[in-house]
Amino acid sequence: MRLPKSLSVLGLLGISSLVLGAPPEPKAIPANQFDKLLNLIKPQSGELRFQEIPWLMSTWDARKKAAEEGKPILVWSGSGGAPLGVC
Repeated sequence: MRLPKSLSVLGLLGISSLVLGAPPEPKAIPANQFDKLLNLIKPQSGELRFQEIPWLMSTWDARKKAAEEGKPILVWSGSGGAPLGVC
């Protein structure tokens, strides 16, 4: 007999929790280390080059500018949604 995928996934999760045990409780970050850790995880200069590009939010404005400069248009879209939608 073949089980539905949802049941087999639940079974694997249950078995893995028995083998691996419960995940450890997260520890609080000491106040004197917070700023140091925050600076480690924040993007550093040069890491977000994508945001340095002067993107146009209007396809009409982009079309006009591209026509003036004789350049193509790049439409960037994430997760199959609208170009300005949530990614």
